[in-house]
Amino acid sequence: MRILFSHNNYPAQFRRLIPALIEQGHEVVFLCRSKEWHAPELDGVRLLPFEPHRAGGGAAIHPYLRRFEAAVLQGQATYRSLQPLVQEGWAPEWIINHVGFGNGLYLSDVFPNARRIGLFEWYYNACGADVDFLKRGPVDPDRALRLRTWNAHLLLELAACDFAVTPTRWQRDQFPKHLRSHLRVIHEGIDVDGMQALRQSPPIRPACLPADPDLEIVTYVSRGFEEYRGFPQAMQAIAELQRRRPGLHALIVGHDGVAYGAKRQDGRGWGEWARDELTLDPSRTHWMGMLQDAEYHQVLAHSSVHLYLTVPFVLSWSLLEAMAAGCALVSSATPPVLEVLEHDRSALLVDFFDPMAQANAVERLLDQPDLRARLSRAASKKACDFKASIGIQSWLALFGEELRT
Repeated sequence: MRILFSHNNYPAQFRRLIPALIEQGHEVVFLCRSKEWHAPELDGVRLLPFEPHRAGGGAAIHPYLRRFEAAVLQGQATYRSLQPLVQEGWAPEWIINHVGFGNGLYLSDVFPNARRIGLFEWYYNACGADVDFLKRGPVDPDRALRLRTWNAHLLLELAACDFAVTPTRWQRDQFPKHLRSHLRVIHEGIDVDGMQALRQSPPIRPACLPADPDLEIVTYVSRGFEEYRGFPQAMQAIAELQRRRPGLHALIVGHDGVAYGAKRQDGRGWGEWARDELTLDPSRTHWMGMLQDAEYHQVLAHSSVHLYLTVPFVLSWSLLEAMAAGCALVSSATPPVLEVLEHDRSALLVDFFDPMAQANAVERLLDQPDLRARLSRAASKKACDFKASIGIQSWLALFGEELRT
């Protein structure tokens, strides 16, 4: 079959599905704005770029509609970028696209006979999710109305899809009740076997660490240093732990930018804030930056305790990978986490907003190796539910299911 993928970034959530399709002999075209810095080299994929002809927004556009206009511009750009394929006579049997930026809005207008599968990551709500959680109270009416309007292009794409997929039950449940039955929960999966092997045959330690075999290593991983992933609280917890435990080192992975939510009003990054205002020991706080897989695996393989925090939002791959790698986990007791971890059975779960509770939980694990081992074994076992092979088979089953109808 011929299959068209579309996402802002290549390969994103489709990094494991695409090789499986190519191995089966399918022809794949991927429509994207950019290629991820850590994207694997893969033969058999034709990358087709697109770029909106102008930025959205402006004084003449109602504030509620600026995101919708940006989505329309992306949809228009993908429509135009596909015209050379049309002229070649290339047409897909299937279209699979990430829904959220607008790049899929007009794909069915280019290829009306293609079947559609949409990957839906998020539905915006003013209550019961990320926004009011961070605000720690009701959202003002203006912002609530704007959030509701942001769902407009998502619903347009949902109407065009034969199948709609979302990675977790929590993400599915953000949609209105009458729409949830249209969404299949299929997580794209992680390399569980590869991550579990890290403890059995650990790679060398990161070079920034001293040679002391009894070193205590706390790890924190996030694409961006931001409030959505509890970066301020995590750094306060680590500063407290370093005060208590002179042998504790912290490996902090990610870049000083914001992937989700708002930036700081003073213009500083959260990483800069942490360096300026917290008592983090520079000799024991290692800012690792963005890592390739081998260096990232070093971090997880040698973690004594891994700290993962998130608001009620999309669950990070990094948590599932830390689980599979056998890390002992301290995590926030927030809904995405509660779907995969249980307090005192597979992790210690704590208040997202309480750095002292986080530090206490990390210290408890550092002081109790038997507890640490028990929780890490349970977390690694739970991670098996998210094997990439399971996700791939569930995706492939959608093709067969549609062909039978």
